[in-house]
Amino acid sequence: MSFLGVTFSGIDENVDVTRLREIRSHYFTVEWGVWLSTERQGLEPRFPKIDWIRKLDPELPFSAHLWGKDASGFLRGEDVALLDQYGETWPLFRRLQINSDNGIASVDLPRLMDLIEKYKGKQITFRIRERNLEIADAALVKGASCSVLFDQVGPPEAGQKKWPKGLKRFSACGYTGGLGPDNIYKQLSSILSAAQTAEQWWVEMDSCLLSADSGTEIFSLESCRRVIREVDAYFLDYTI
Repeated sequence: MSFLGVTFSGIDENVDVTRLREIRSHYFTVEWGVWLSTERQGLEPRFPKIDWIRKLDPELPFSAHLWGKDASGFLRGEDVALLDQYGETWPLFRRLQINSDNGIASVDLPRLMDLIEKYKGKQITFRIRERNLEIADAALVKGASCSVLFDQVGPPEAGQKKWPKGLKRFSACGYTGGLGPDNIYKQLSSILSAAQTAEQWWVEMDSCLLSADSGTEIFSLESCRRVIREVDAYFLDYTI
C-alpha cells in the first residue's frame, strides 16, 4: 500500500497557472484535476476555457475529469466530441476520470474496452457511487487496468466517516466526499485504515477548496496549501 498523494480537482480560470508549479515544488504528490464538459466548457466557472487549459504546464501532473454527456459517452465508447474539442490539450492529461452515475446497462462494454486500449498510456479512473462499481469490475474482467474513486456523498462531518475498504484488484483506490482543509487531518486515520487493503491510494477534493470572492465562489490555492500542511502534519504525527 502506497500513498499517491492529493488531487485538487476543479481548478478554474482564477488560478494563476504559474503558481501551480510553485505548489508542486513544495509538495510533489499533488495532481491537478481539470473538469471537462463539451456542453459547459467556458460557460460555467468550474469548466475553464480551452485557451486557458492550453497555458497549463505539460510537465505537471494533470487529470481530465469528464462530466455529463462526455462521461456517459465515454462509457459507450464515444470520444469524437471529446477529441474535436480537447484534442490539442489531450496529451496534457495523464489520467482520465469518468464521473458518471450510470450503471452497467448504459455501457457498451466492447467499445469501452476499445477506448481504454486506445488510451492505455493514461490511467482510467471510475468514480464510484453505488451501482457503478460493476462497470469498473466489468472492465477489469476484460483485462483493463483501472482505478476507482470512492465518492462518499454528503456534507463534511465533525467526526470520522466510514470509508469503503480498498480493493486490491484495482491499480489504485481514491477517496473523496466532503474532504477539505478543515477536516482532512481528522479523516485521514479512517481513510488510511480503509486503504490498507489497496495497492495504492489517494484522496481527492473539489468543492471544499472554493472560497467566496465578491459573492462568487472561486478555486482557492490557499485552501490547497492548507490541505498540504494538514496532510504533512498528519504523517509527521503518524506512528506505525
